Amino acid sequence: MATPILIPLNDLESLRAAGITYPHSEHAWRWLYRHRVARRLERAFKRVGSRILIDVPAYLEAVRAEATD
Repeated sequence: MATPILIPLNDLESLRAAGITYPHSEHAWRWLYRHRVARRLERAFKRVGSRILIDVPAYLEAVRAEATD
């Protein structure tokens, strides 16, 4: 298992550098965080205090899994 790469939700530049191009805005990321359970992305988001972080490998894996369903 690879070491998780955690990127803050509001660091769009780093998310794009990690290969995540969608959602396009911080507002859209926050919406996705609020709906993470319905979208089956709960493993992709981590909270550290008040910060919301995205686990890049978990996010990409979850998106791929949804695409094949």
